[in-house]
Amino acid sequence: MSSMQTASAISTTAVAYPWFDFNDAVDVEPRLNKEDIRARLLDQLESALAYLLPRGKRRGAQFVVGNVQGDAGDSLVVDLDGAKRGLWLDFATGESGDALALWATVCGFILPQQFDALLEDIGHWLVVPRVAAPTMVPSSVPHDELGPATAKWNYHDANGALLACVYRYDPPGGKQYRPWDVKTRSMRMPEPRPLYNLPAIAASNDLVLVEGEKCADALMHLGITATTAMGGAATAIEKTDWTPLVGKTVVVWPDHDEAGSRYADAVIPRLRQIGAKVRRVTVPQDKPKKWDAADAVAEGLDVSALLRSSAPVADDLQHLEAIQISRWRALDRFTGHPQARRWLVEGVFPQAQAALVAAAGGVGKSFLLLALAREVAAFDGTKDHAPMVFGSALAGHGVAIYITAEDDAIEVHNRLNALGPIPDRLYVLPLPDAGGAQPLFAPDPATRGPATTAAWLELERQLRAMAGLRLVVLDPLQPLCALDLNVPENAQFVCSRLAALAARTGASVIVSHHFAKREATTPEQAREAIRGTGGLVDGVRSVYALWQPKEEQARTLCKTLGEPFERGRVVLGGVVKANGQADLHVTTFLRDARGLLVDRNQDLRRTAQPDIELLPALKAAIARAASAGQPYTKTGGNGIYERRHELPEDFQRIGKHRLTEWVSALLDREELVMAMAEGSKLVKWLDVPDGPVANGAAQFVTGHLGRSSAGRR
Repeated sequence: MSSMQTASAISTTAVAYPWFDFNDAVDVEPRLNKEDIRARLLDQLESALAYLLPRGKRRGAQFVVGNVQGDAGDSLVVDLDGAKRGLWLDFATGESGDALALWATVCGFILPQQFDALLEDIGHWLVVPRVAAPTMVPSSVPHDELGPATAKWNYHDANGALLACVYRYDPPGGKQYRPWDVKTRSMRMPEPRPLYNLPAIAASNDLVLVEGEKCADALMHLGITATTAMGGAATAIEKTDWTPLVGKTVVVWPDHDEAGSRYADAVIPRLRQIGAKVRRVTVPQDKPKKWDAADAVAEGLDVSALLRSSAPVADDLQHLEAIQISRWRALDRFTGHPQARRWLVEGVFPQAQAALVAAAGGVGKSFLLLALAREVAAFDGTKDHAPMVFGSALAGHGVAIYITAEDDAIEVHNRLNALGPIPDRLYVLPLPDAGGAQPLFAPDPATRGPATTAAWLELERQLRAMAGLRLVVLDPLQPLCALDLNVPENAQFVCSRLAALAARTGASVIVSHHFAKREATTPEQAREAIRGTGGLVDGVRSVYALWQPKEEQARTLCKTLGEPFERGRVVLGGVVKANGQADLHVTTFLRDARGLLVDRNQDLRRTAQPDIELLPALKAAIARAASAGQPYTKTGGNGIYERRHELPEDFQRIGKHRLTEWVSALLDREELVMAMAEGSKLVKWLDVPDGPVANGAAQFVTGHLGRSSAGRR
């Protein structure tokens, strides 16, 4: 268990401490060790440079900045690698030195007079542990109805500041403990409750979690970093600040009794939730009840051997596997013909990826998602039998799970009855009738940062155990998320967990979400209308939006289809964000008598057949405009409709929706492409595949962008 030896940058006068229960010795002033400080500073050199000189930047094997004042530039150079790591030179002034000298120069320390103060300042930044100086417990104080205190333990923060004290009493009825909160100067536990021995924890990657300060002190006496929660096995886990253990290896050593076992069972999931790597000590069976770490030390047991034998706790599905770079050599992984992208819905929802479906309230996304789940469960995988869903052909088939936080069992039953026979691979969970919606994501009680809940862990466990799973729908996201999704960190966390669930199950994970506003009438507006930070949209693989067109367009569509117009009946939908290949055409839905949105694009195409002879003329007009340096876009200020006066006369009486549909048809047939212009971030300029805009050879005339930079669709 040598890895558990405390790595300390502090040297103290050697003093023998024959006790383990309490602090009862004179103060010993610790002294900072220069070489240890220098070594640790070099270990964290780039972080230190970012802290001291935030306007600097890495350039190859060097860090460059303007000067010691931190101005932008490259006159001051710091070596980052090799034997010269930490050495710096300011070419403008001739100043130079090592990492300690740079810290002193930037922070204004006068050397050598203030050298101790310099080390102290660096030590604070490094969080160098200060061994808590033992303090004398007077034999008569504190004294209350329990009698005099028989032991005292101090709780410090990582910098050595006193946070709290725990006093032990031994009245006739048995031992008792009372905490003292330094901040409030009252007999109570601090909020949140700190861990014991925080200075040493800050400097160690490996530690042992035991029950009680006595056990921790016993292990510390052997040079092992140890800690305990305030209150030991009786602690309130949710009220304890566990964040100092994030990313560390923690060996949990429970007392040999039922209470100890319960405590270990409760604290281990919390440690794994914050990213700690957890092991658990198995107490030898021949040990008596209540046997603990202090007893082990007193017996002279080989504690290090016992710790080494502790068993790793299996991954709890909460955290991703550790990255193994050596397993991902590109030559080994990515040679040969690449595997084709698998789709749940062709060009819309990738298989084994997270996706978002967004719309204003009442548009019909929930019913449409339920219909999707039913089709996935009923589909046999034969292409000729593939139904059209979300404007494209269904490709995935298997077990589908639809979880609704809003609709009750009666509403679900009515909708399923309207959809037809129920396939045996479909699972529908109406949470209002299954104990109510529980947050899957919520703030961590200790850190207030985003975290998953026990409900999420249980859901993930069950989903991973289901064979043939192809679709999981969470409808909608908001009741299942107690996080503020306007905070990028929260949105990114939620998306990362959804993506991990999709990767681990092989299923498409689709969550529905609401618009923040209803006035979206185009794909671009629909994307911008999605509630929450942009991190939510950017964090998933695909985003599909549903929006209602303006009334004039809706009336025209109903007239074209020969259907009576009703407000809210016409809904448009399409992919508004995709990572990689996607079908970007807009689908026209009409709400039928059941309330279900039905794809009517095929019907629209059939009604447009009489005008099909105009498509070649439209293609030719678009090609001429691109060759002249005045290309069209599909929509917007340079849109085909907005500039229809430049088109042949036959096109000038045609409505916006029809013209846009014709452009979409030519794009689908790959008779037109969209290209990107230099200086732009959007692929939007229309041209024929062999045209000058598509091939980056176009010169844009005044009023357009400068020069085309080929970007094929």
